[in-house]
Amino acid sequence: MCCCDSVPHLNSPSTRHINGIERSAGLWQPLVVVSIFLILALRLFRQVSRYAVNIFFSDQWEFNNGTLFEKHSLWEMFRWQHGTHRQGLGALLSYFLEPHFRWNSRGEAFLAAAIVTAAALCALYLKVRLWGPVRLFDIAIPLIFLTPAQFESLWITPNFAHGPLPLLLIVLYCVALTRERAVTRYVVVLIVNFLAIYTGFGLLIGFITPVWLILEYYSRNPARRPATLVFIPLALSLASLGSFFAAYNIEPSVDCFSLLPHAPVTYVTFFLGMLAHNFGARGSQIISLPLGAGALAAMIFVLASFGKRFKEAKSYTPESLVPAVLVAYCLLFCAATAYGRSCLGSHLAFESRYTNYLALGIFGLYLHSLRGQRAGKIFAGLLLAMLLTGSLKTSPADQYQMERFHEVKANWRSCYLRIEDVEQCDQAAGFWIYRFPEPTDLKDKLEYLKQTKQNLYSDSQ
Repeated sequence: MCCCDSVPHLNSPSTRHINGIERSAGLWQPLVVVSIFLILALRLFRQVSRYAVNIFFSDQWEFNNGTLFEKHSLWEMFRWQHGTHRQGLGALLSYFLEPHFRWNSRGEAFLAAAIVTAAALCALYLKVRLWGPVRLFDIAIPLIFLTPAQFESLWITPNFAHGPLPLLLIVLYCVALTRERAVTRYVVVLIVNFLAIYTGFGLLIGFITPVWLILEYYSRNPARRPATLVFIPLALSLASLGSFFAAYNIEPSVDCFSLLPHAPVTYVTFFLGMLAHNFGARGSQIISLPLGAGALAAMIFVLASFGKRFKEAKSYTPESLVPAVLVAYCLLFCAATAYGRSCLGSHLAFESRYTNYLALGIFGLYLHSLRGQRAGKIFAGLLLAMLLTGSLKTSPADQYQMERFHEVKANWRSCYLRIEDVEQCDQAAGFWIYRFPEPTDLKDKLEYLKQTKQNLYSDSQ
């Protein structure tokens, strides 16, 4: 029949031509995403090379007591408390790796950037596990994770435990949530959960894990699955969180902090300002507050959508769970930070050090947008447009801070290598290298670095 003649045979030249077009059409999108990824990663490493200076700065002189300036066991390093969090995996990473490059601060910065890049790769892998092959809109992922706005965490005061490692651990946590076999899922999640609780503000995932396990129990049929399969992981997750607070000291990072809530308007403006930060809206509340309110509404929608689906189906899928976990974590971080630091003023909501944690919430919004059809594509397009505006270029304010702190650190280092006088070098650099007033043990630490030829006294510059 003629109608059959119009259908090409599977092995005919015309069919091979059509399949070739489909493959090439499907290939160009991953190539664009990979190209953007490489360009943004190279930009980040280039900025590290340009602005990182080989000298400890600010809090590094303090939290390195646990790994460099004092002798402690590995467990003591892991549990080392710095401010409101512990050093965890960050301390162990420093202890085992940094002696190989003599605690060179430039090496630290490159390693921090490598951790963030690894987190971005894992995020791309997570998206593929949830929603299939890489598509053009996935350029949002490198824009989210490889933004220059995170400069403080990478090369001004690098601390693996505050920013880079929590970012990687939370993404790995979400990857673990997608494992199909229950036993494997519980074991991997509990391991990552434990490491995250002890590593910087990965701590906050410890409050989410028990909630997930409770939902996991209620989403299963007890007749088919023993309750202990969930109750044992639940008990272990609570034990992990409880162990964090053993011998824990309440150490507010700012003098103005009060346990009693006050000035609710300040909390709100600080909270909304944080949510607007990664989109480039910093400083002007006329822009940051509406944008932050929009981001908050979108995140609440993700949580409400997850709750509604779970209530109706008494179950969930990884595609709905993972975005809910990411935005819940982000909102917890914003709430905790606003509670602890808003007394300093709403302008500090735009601190660079918060960028990594906020990126997780934006990533959650992006993953959720992939659920829908037309509405989801519109939201994903809008999100991508805002990310292009906020992350593609280095903002003038960020550029100024990068150059300023590079100059301060370089001048202080050069001065101290010449005259070895802390006070005079503070004056020469126009800024102090530690905190003000500087503690008396700073000179002893500098002498130790000189004797051991480490950090600013190491051979490599």
